[in-house]
Amino acid sequence: MNKAIPYIAILALALAVGLPAETPEELIRQGDELFARRGEPGCAARALARYQEALRLAPDNIEALVGNARALYFVGDASSDKGERLSLFKQAMEASKKMISLRPDRVEGHYWLGVHTGMYGETRGVLKSLFLKNDIIAAMKRAIAVDPAYENAGAYCVLGRLYYKVPGLFGGSNKKSRQYLESCRGLAPKSSVCLLFLAETYWALGERDKAIQTLEELLAMEPDPLWVPETAKDKKAGAQLLKKYKK
Repeated sequence: MNKAIPYIAILALALAVGLPAETPEELIRQGDELFARRGEPGCAARALARYQEALRLAPDNIEALVGNARALYFVGDASSDKGERLSLFKQAMEASKKMISLRPDRVEGHYWLGVHTGMYGETRGVLKSLFLKNDIIAAMKRAIAVDPAYENAGAYCVLGRLYYKVPGLFGGSNKKSRQYLESCRGLAPKSSVCLLFLAETYWALGERDKAIQTLEELLAMEPDPLWVPETAKDKKAGAQLLKKYKK
């Protein structure tokens, strides 16, 4: 990311100049098209602007809320500015709660609430955010109960990472991390982030060979066309980790 032009500034500019008058449905369609190109500079922020304009016109539109939550994750995760990240993740947490209030039977609100609560906590610092742990677990278990395969079985992945990150004294467990990440792998074998996290958990458990094999699988994997930017990022991290583990 070009640090001289924060994502939030791109978004503010897009909203300030105004978007062409469109229906919420058309804005969502444009947002979806732009988000599909999120690996290109500025496309994720422009997608976010479309979703947020759709929400201005139709605040209770579920599809706009879902697109907004997904785009906020990508934009926030790509930002290197702590204040910007906290602001974006906090905004997404509130939007996710609205999704739940509107459609508690759907998976999206529960899933994105858990994801953004986790990202918010990680940005603040794990030890400063231990009070959020139970909220994340509850949200992800609700998501699993509705649709365990949603977002590449992402709820299992989030739980696996949470148990890896949280110190054992406060409820963390590498064995639980392994259990959840292996469940994710079973449902979504091409989830690059799951393989990356699983390798780290195997390593923490002293399973060196499994950690290395999992990273080698990640690096050799053909990316799912829906997850190309994320897979590229995870492969880069995986290559660095593999070099470290083979020393």
